[in-house]
Amino acid sequence: MSHALFAAVLLTFPAALGAQAHPLVGNWDIELPGGMRMENGVVTPIMVKGTLAVVVQGDSLVGTLTAEPTEGRPARPPARLAAKNAPGQIKFSQSSEAKMNMNGEEMTRTMVSVYLFAVDGDALKGTVERHIEGLDDESMAAPMPITGKRVRG
Repeated sequence: MSHALFAAVLLTFPAALGAQAHPLVGNWDIELPGGMRMENGVVTPIMVKGTLAVVVQGDSLVGTLTAEPTEGRPARPPARLAAKNAPGQIKFSQSSEAKMNMNGEEMTRTMVSVYLFAVDGDALKGTVERHIEGLDDESMAAPMPITGKRVRG
């Protein structure tokens, strides 16, 4: 009987390890670039506050990123992020629509955002790199910082 119990423990041990939570799992108050402003050739990120909630689903990390509305703009729907649950830094990719106003002309373009997150205790550090379809300005695609603190209780 003890051999059967030992075998059962050995068989479930790898599954238990795979189900362990990543340090990114939880709720975070974050500050991130919510958009970009370009005036006279100078690109400036529009920093906003928001929340990031991350859970484990199967072998993935799934995040919900909610940014507070920016000045004079409506709130955006929450963004859903997903990545493989792996040790260390996590890379999420997300596709969305970007509303742009260039020289008074409004347009909508597809935007791909790549988020990199790393956790150090209760501190979150990361970047977001955004690429907008049809816009080749590298200064707008440079990685921009994201910071955050874990929400307790």
